[in-house]
Amino acid sequence: MKVYSFRTNKEDKDIEELLESLKEDRSQYIKNALRFYRDFGAKIEKIEAILEKLEQSGIQAQKLPQPSKPELAAESEPPNDEKILLESLEDILSL
Repeated sequence: MKVYSFRTNKEDKDIEELLESLKEDRSQYIKNALRFYRDFGAKIEKIEAILEKLEQSGIQAQKLPQPSKPELAAESEPPNDEKILLESLEDILSL
């Protein structure tokens, strides 16, 4: 089994604090972080590019009030694609 290691620099205080706070299994944490980046790194970059384009176009994300009853939502007009996209991106970023 191969062993990998890395050194931290002076500007990596945040990484050092995070790793020091982990009592056990730092290597598993690092492996999971690398897998997450492998699986979602490109998707996150695409989302950032979409958000940047939305900001440049002047579209502002707005929190819409949630209807108190499901019947009210069904009776109102269907939301447009832009609102759905903004709400979806907002949900993803709040994870």
